[in-house]
Parts: sequence; C-alpha cells; structure tokens
Amino acid sequence: MTETTHPATDAQSPTDPAFDAIADSDTLATALDALAVLVDECVVRVEPDGLAVDAMDPATVGMVSLSLGADAFDAYDAPDAGLRLGIPLDRLRDVVGIADAGQPVRLAFDAESRMLHVRVGELAYTLACIDPDAVRSPPDRIDLAEQYTASATLDGAGFARAVDAADMVADHLALGTDADALYVRADGDTDSVEVDFPGEDCAAIDPGPAHSLFSLQYLASVADALPSDRDVDLRFGEEAPIEAGFDIAEGDGHVTFVVSPRMTVN
Repeated sequence: MTETTHPATDAQSPTDPAFDAIADSDTLATALDALAVLVDECVVRVEPDGLAVDAMDPATVGMVSLSLGADAFDAYDAPDAGLRLGIPLDRLRDVVGIADAGQPVRLAFDAESRMLHVRVGELAYTLACIDPDAVRSPPDRIDLAEQYTASATLDGAGFARAVDAADMVADHLALGTDADALYVRADGDTDSVEVDFPGEDCAAIDPGPAHSLFSLQYLASVADALPSDRDVDLRFGEEAPIEAGFDIAEGDGHVTFVVSPRMTVN
C-alpha cells in the first residue's frame, strides 16, 4: 500500500477500506462537475499516485479525461494494484454539494460490499458503486497530435463568453485562426456573432491553418465547465477535434475535453 496520513475512522465507515482519502469539497466538486458535463456515470481508476478517468458521451462526440494526483488530497491511501470504481456521478455530486466551501470530505471504499462511504462533517452517506464492467468505456485513445495544426492559450472566461454568445444565435460555430488571431464565428437565420482573440490578447498562440465547425450542444456545455480565473489551452485543426485543457487543484490535477467536429459536405 502507498500511504500518506490516514483519515480517522468512524462507525459509519469500513474498518479496513481498500481506498481511503480526504479532499476538500471544492477540489472534488470541480472534478465531478467537469465529468458530469458529458456523462452520468464513469469508471474511476484508483492508483497509488492518484485518480484518473476517461469517459465519452453516448453519442461519441465528446470525451473528458481527468487526473487528480495524490497531492491534491489531504490524505490518500490506495492499493499498489489499483482499483476500478464505477461511480454514479449525480448521486456523488449531490453528497459533495452538501459540504461547505473547503470542507473536508472523506471517501472510503469497502471492496467486500462495493460501497463508497462518504463523510461530510456529521453526515455519513453510503453510495452503492456500479459494476465498472457495466459502464460504457471510451474507445482506445487515438493520437490526435497530427490533426492539431494550431493552438492557443487564452483566458477561460473570455473563450466561454464567445461560445455562449454563439449559442444565442446558432446551433453550431466555426473556430479557427486567421493571420495572428483565433476566431469564433456563428451565423444564425437572422443574427450572427464573430469574436476575435488577437495574438496579443492570448498568453500564447500558434496560428497554423485551422478551421472547423462544432455543435454548440456540446461545445457550450464544455465552455460552462471552463475555469473563469485562469487560462485554458486549446488545440485544433482543419476539420479536426478541439481539445481544451486546464489545471485544477492548484496544479495537482488536470482536465481535458475533446469535442469532435461537425463534418461539412462539399
């Protein structure tokens, strides 16, 4: 077993949990909210160095990947062999949502009963985990590096506002680069939106040739999960997926969204 400080035991928690950790409610809520953008349930891989999730929505348009290192927790104890936990996200989000901002939340998994015990202050909640083999898994990861011909790092709130504005007038948007700028464009039946992010307004930009259409049904949901207080790294290309990544848990965790393009017919 790889260990940090052990959480204190209580009557409502297993005496010898296979996995035992404490994290503040803000860290857990941020991680769970990101996952819930695209899926209702997921498989969490519990490893000695932290947690990881890869999940894809049922229509296979959007994927979310999450890593949360052991250092993101106040206490973390996981088996060397690892575990796979099938988690119903809405139910766990409801329990974590009861906690006050920054309040410690304890997670303890009983392998025999396959129950996840959640402790928030005086509240003790027992959550039945899903069989991880019954949770839809994403296809094998495809290396998209060759499809990404451009990238930009910019304010997450600014990009989210551009996507939200596009969502007001159309059901899809065009995203790409023009000269030394990232653009977002949307044309509806009567109205249109165009937002440019010049190179000087970006923390970084590589304006290679890029132009793709995306469904706002997915991209607007992803935009709602982007951080408003820090930069987001974007990678995109010609009729290629868009990847949006950002750190959480003060750099001890990371979230990456990938949304497939809406293909055009020539």
